[in-house]
Amino acid sequence: MDARTPRDEADLFPTLTPSRRAMEIEEIRLAAIRARDEAIGRAIAAAARWLWNAVRGTVTFLATYPRRRALYDQLNAMSDRELRDIGLTRGDLARVFDPDFATPQLGTASGERMATPEPANSNVAAARAA
Repeated sequence: MDARTPRDEADLFPTLTPSRRAMEIEEIRLAAIRARDEAIGRAIAAAARWLWNAVRGTVTFLATYPRRRALYDQLNAMSDRELRDIGLTRGDLARVFDPDFATPQLGTASGERMATPEPANSNVAAARAA
């Protein structure tokens, strides 16, 4: 017993022989090494997944760029009336390739579309009606 440890505290700890204590310390050390190695393995796997997704995304972007650019040019060549016929405005063209663009913008909990506000200018209202 250590002289600094009071007698009642010493009774709480089982007595260990030096060889048994060394074995327990070695078991703890090996468990810590295993936990560290598993954490390193998870970090390496996450980094590899991130790198794979980045490369795949870049290749997909480059492969589909000519087709997306041609579609954008075709839409941009349309008149405002033709765009309105297919449900687009000229301002929509910049974000037509966004992943969430096709999702309807809902205004109420029942799922109805938000009403388009009426223009304050009567010329704009007449142009919309035409």
